[in-house]
Amino acid sequence: MTDTSAQWYFSKEDMRNTPSVTGSDYSVSSGKTMLPAEEYNKRLRGCTFVHNVVKRLDMHQYVASTACVFFHRFYMRQSLSRYHPYEVAGACVLLASKVEENKRGLKDIAMACSYVAVKGQAKVAADDREKWERLLKRLEIVVLENCCFDMDILHPYGFIDTLAPEFGIPVYIAKSAAGLINDTLRTPICLLYRPEVAAVAALYFALEVHGHTPSRSLFESRHVMLPANAVRLAEECVGDMLDFYRHEADSEREAHRRQQKAAGAPSCPHLPHYT
Repeated sequence: MTDTSAQWYFSKEDMRNTPSVTGSDYSVSSGKTMLPAEEYNKRLRGCTFVHNVVKRLDMHQYVASTACVFFHRFYMRQSLSRYHPYEVAGACVLLASKVEENKRGLKDIAMACSYVAVKGQAKVAADDREKWERLLKRLEIVVLENCCFDMDILHPYGFIDTLAPEFGIPVYIAKSAAGLINDTLRTPICLLYRPEVAAVAALYFALEVHGHTPSRSLFESRHVMLPANAVRLAEECVGDMLDFYRHEADSEREAHRRQQKAAGAPSCPHLPHYT
């Protein structure tokens, strides 16, 4: 059987030449380009939208994780300049809810998307619900096509659950590693590292945070088959996870600085529904 997942792994160089960065996708040249850093931030915002919608609907974490994978894959085929990340994120939630068999009605998902998009303005959200329904129905097909109808997603969680007891890793550290995966799936790590490598990286990260040493090297697992270059890849993955948390810390500091600067300033009379 052909491993169709191979088409969804990319190099760091590939990530610097995505449709959003180059200004062209597989069907049209948009002429609009952006820096890799801007694309990274928009991917983060799109996946944060996914998590907020899933949380509002009280859906399983797997729905958010699968939706994030669909989201990142989609933007390896299409440009963020052509498709708004919130709209695609909503379609990814709708699709992931079906794949993970944690379904919600189209109206419910549309209402949640509308509510999150306008930051909790209930009346505006209700007025926009039908627009979101139309958007989601249309974009669900677009996401399916651009993801090549490949809906079989393998996450790192199962590998974490296998590795932890094999190496005597406490449950609380395994849960911490799963939390790291939840956080960093907002970044394109699912496009750079296979789930078993991401699982090892997350476990080593969590072990370091909690000051715990495993019984032996995780790369000696008898139950999880790792690639020959797994050590290098896991080290790179840990580095990318650290970069994500540094980025988040920098963003929080910048947001706090702006809040302090804006304190006492008159409120803006009009804000767009979402940006």
